[in-house]
Amino acid sequence: MLARRIGLNVSYNGKNISKDIAKYITSFSISDAMGGEADKVDITLEDREELWMGDWFPTRGDTLEVGIVKQGWAGPGDSAELPFGKFEIDQIKNAGPPNTAQIGAVSIPNNAAIRSVTKTRSWEKTKLSVIESDIAAGAGLEAYFEAEDDPVMERAEQSGQTDMDFLMKLCKDAGLALKVTDEKIVIFDEEKYEKEEAVLTITRGKSAVVSYDFTSTIRNIYKACHVKYKHGKKASVIEYTYTDPNRADDEGITLEVNEKVENLAEAEKLAKKKLREKNKEEIKGSMTVLGDFLLLASNTINISGWHVYDGKYIIEKATHSVGSGGYTVSIDIRRCLNGY
Repeated sequence: MLARRIGLNVSYNGKNISKDIAKYITSFSISDAMGGEADKVDITLEDREELWMGDWFPTRGDTLEVGIVKQGWAGPGDSAELPFGKFEIDQIKNAGPPNTAQIGAVSIPNNAAIRSVTKTRSWEKTKLSVIESDIAAGAGLEAYFEAEDDPVMERAEQSGQTDMDFLMKLCKDAGLALKVTDEKIVIFDEEKYEKEEAVLTITRGKSAVVSYDFTSTIRNIYKACHVKYKHGKKASVIEYTYTDPNRADDEGITLEVNEKVENLAEAEKLAKKKLREKNKEEIKGSMTVLGDFLLLASNTINISGWHVYDGKYIIEKATHSVGSGGYTVSIDIRRCLNGY
């Protein structure tokens, strides 16, 4: 019976080099983030022949397409791959003795049009999805808008900001998340992913947990959000309070918000968004467990056996690593909100 094996499927500038470099790889890690930061790849290679400081020295901006391949995990002849898409090389490190090379790559292109150059421009009465498409087109990326609510910006002004910083702020203000992956800009609603069925349950004493920690935050956690706005043109007050259905009446205080809304429906939407923005950081954790392809950013899992911390969590970041300790996944998680 063949032993279980784990490795990388790697293409360099479109050419598959997996077999060429397999014997040199000593470790690798791939970080998959739900949003707010780039996905990253780090590959460490043995370099006694000094290939990666000579003829094989990579060039910044060259591309890697990377996937983890496991064989024999479900039985003889079993093979499965977890693809992570395309990355751009942004760092090369050579060290020794013994000679090693470390190649780092990121999912957000080193394209000056999106990462480095600041711009000043504006959009009038424009949907967020249109602004996303404009920025993506300028960077040579595809745009994907995966949210039911596509807010119209009365005036969106980019003032001395990079495209990424500007778009990130728009998404945060709209209660949406942003991710750049595999040559795509994706805007999505975290709440939608939180409602998905959990992909697995991690049970204390049964699952292969290497380490864990949980944190519960009390400060700036609210039981309700009260939106109140006096509409000058209509000479009327629009008011709405949304209360977290999972909290007791004496648990927490009420968040007060005074922002422009046109009607009660907008006030309700704003109240839920602001309450979510504050309360989603209440219970968070991190774990390192035996490697599993199901542990990916934006997937949900159930946690069992940790008492008050038990429940459903969404994975904010998953780092798949292979090295001397075998195949493990380190995950950053936060408890899903229920109802908003």
